[in-house]
Amino acid sequence: MSDRARLSKLETWTATTPPGSSFLGSVDFPIGLVKVVEKYDPAGMCLGVPSRSEESFEQAPSVERQRDLVPLLKHCLEGKRIMNLAGAADKLVPYAQAEPYLRWLKRATSPHGWFKEGRVTLEDIVFDGVGHEMSPDMLSTAIRFIEESLESIPAKSREIASKI
Repeated sequence: MSDRARLSKLETWTATTPPGSSFLGSVDFPIGLVKVVEKYDPAGMCLGVPSRSEESFEQAPSVERQRDLVPLLKHCLEGKRIMNLAGAADKLVPYAQAEPYLRWLKRATSPHGWFKEGRVTLEDIVFDGVGHEMSPDMLSTAIRFIEESLESIPAKSREIASKI
């Protein structure tokens, strides 16, 4: 949202020095919304809203912060299969806004990451020339991912017991 405020030249962005320094907590992004983002937005939950600079995404969290994050990530992500599909030409939701957090999450959940025990599968695919839409290639990629996800469920878990 900060980037949209910058691009829209909102007064709460342009009227401060440096520009945007008071946007979070302003009438355009009130403190209540900041708290909601911190509580429910994945990047906000992991990194906090005010400190979400490009640098915060590039660093692994401190050992102390990892102790706080691991239970949260276990609760929300453990054993999950996640697919992010994005259009490189999407102007409504630019991939560049999500990319730092996705890089951070990929590093955390990688085989050598600090949350490797979470067994998270994360596919992040950007489609050139695609805007804010679901292209045929995106659809076939999503279908493949869903099929693989269903095939990965153990047969015993797929059995439906009688309710009688």
